[in-house]
Amino acid sequence: MMRSRGAAQYRAVSNHGLVADASPARLVQIMYEEVLTQLIIAQGCMERISNNLPLNEIAAKGKAMGKAIRLINQLNVTLDMERGAEIAANLRSLYVYMLARLTLANAALDASIVGEVIALVRKIKSGWDGIVVDGR
Repeated sequence: MMRSRGAAQYRAVSNHGLVADASPARLVQIMYEEVLTQLIIAQGCMERISNNLPLNEIAAKGKAMGKAIRLINQLNVTLDMERGAEIAANLRSLYVYMLARLTLANAALDASIVGEVIALVRKIKSGWDGIVVDGR
């Protein structure tokens, strides 16, 4: 128990340093990474729930979906619609679509819909990965 709490505290400090020193493009990349992590967790929970495995998976699914949805909402509200023009408008439409799909997936316990959103996030993230690699 103490070991896992210590490891969690270490990760929190490490993650704080990662975020504190990050460029704006890297922060967006980190958010996409976390969205993917949470969606993969939620997808796995849904699959285990549909196979009649432990009920604690429902709480874990809800927690992971909630985090992913909050992060996508944050990505959406921080879009600069004026400077971002068409790209920002397209991202906003995509975020709204993903949120609607995740709401449906959550209600229907449909892991395949989560998989669809994971594929979309990966595609967007690959673009950000190129931006961060270029150093902007």
